Amino acid sequence: MTRRTAVTAAVLLAAAMAGVACAGTDRGSGVQLPTAEFLFASGDSTYWVRSGPDGMRVRSAPILLTQVDQVLYEVFLSDDGAEYPEASFATSRLWARALARPDSVALFADTTVMQALAAWRRRHPRESEIDPADEDAPDDPATVVQDELDLLDVHGPYLSFEHLLNVDIDGGPPHQHAGRRYVVDVRTGERPSLTALLGAGEAGRVLRDAQRSLRQLTDSIRRAGAAGDARAEAALETLDSFRFDSTSFGLTDVDRQPAIAFLVPGHSAEGEALALNLPPLVVAPPAWWPAVATTLPQWAPDSSLVRWPRGRYEVLARPASSSDALALLLRETVNGTSGREWPVATVVPPAYQVIPLEAPALDSAGRAALGRAFDASTALDGLMEQAGRPHGPGARTLQALPASAAVSSVSGSSTSKPSFATTVSGKTARASRSSSLASRE
Repeated sequence: MTRRTAVTAAVLLAAAMAGVACAGTDRGSGVQLPTAEFLFASGDSTYWVRSGPDGMRVRSAPILLTQVDQVLYEVFLSDDGAEYPEASFATSRLWARALARPDSVALFADTTVMQALAAWRRRHPRESEIDPADEDAPDDPATVVQDELDLLDVHGPYLSFEHLLNVDIDGGPPHQHAGRRYVVDVRTGERPSLTALLGAGEAGRVLRDAQRSLRQLTDSIRRAGAAGDARAEAALETLDSFRFDSTSFGLTDVDRQPAIAFLVPGHSAEGEALALNLPPLVVAPPAWWPAVATTLPQWAPDSSLVRWPRGRYEVLARPASSSDALALLLRETVNGTSGREWPVATVVPPAYQVIPLEAPALDSAGRAALGRAFDASTALDGLMEQAGRPHGPGARTLQALPASAAVSSVSGSSTSKPSFATTVSGKTARASRSSSLASRE
């Protein structure tokens, strides 16, 4: 057990939600609900929605799913480590599995934490592990070796995430704080290169554009610093530590088009991990992209709602009237014209994707496997842990480089796509996917 925060009871209650959301027809009208089945991914959960003449059923769970060639894959974490009065060790491993198969594929694991734990145990053979929940447990251990995985997004076969490693060993080697961004194939665990994702020509162009973007950004910071901007002056102290890494990138999307977002790692004078998030670079859609594009939202011109058209129906998400949540709706379409709407659920923003399950229809085996996955995610001994949260006392986070207002994009997310996360009409940074993923011990 490690010094990590559990998900609140409110999240568990939302994750366990299941039942009839509305009747199959409107009384007196004879209008039936559209026949539909889909998975909707929002800020903290995935919703499984089934609609038809018999009504609508909605179920949610803190689970991250993606579909590749009609096969559903689940992404999840496992945790390991140990706690001692003066030492904390915690690590996460990233996995994926096809729902119809019991075996899992290892997507990412850093062995640094467990190697440090083994070495520490050899040096302290008489020390006993402690329960970090104990009121008498020290909250500031001298040795902290932890890593953190922050899941950014998933696009069909490809999962994008960031890894942050923190190594502070009392009396040991120099502190180590480093972070970078990855893309991994959920089917195989392989990490594709830009060339494998985009082709040689497009990959070369993206690398040139990213390096040009980095030069423009750093030049802007230097000019602002020379002009007396206090934030830019502070940034100048660490600017030379940033080195472009052609392999430190993630996949994102802008208006349903694929884009590459680079993270440029650096560090402060004290060795603290810093990051420059370059603006996403839109790329020519590769052959595998069309299947992904249909799962992504279409934004209204005024950013008042997002929608996923599906022929005879469409899925909508718009800000709820009395809260910061989103109202998820099902709307019929007749000959291309919008018709009646039915409420589905109130969800936590932002809205990520819709995975249709009715064409081709999910068979009985697939539905049973999906049900088991939802059951497992909502019944982990009544206790779940969120991925991507701070790991505990002494852990540092990957911080954005401070900059002046003129170059404030340096401190933003790597994606510029719209989000309801903080405003209705603004183009705000999108939240991490990690909050929707339960960790499996």
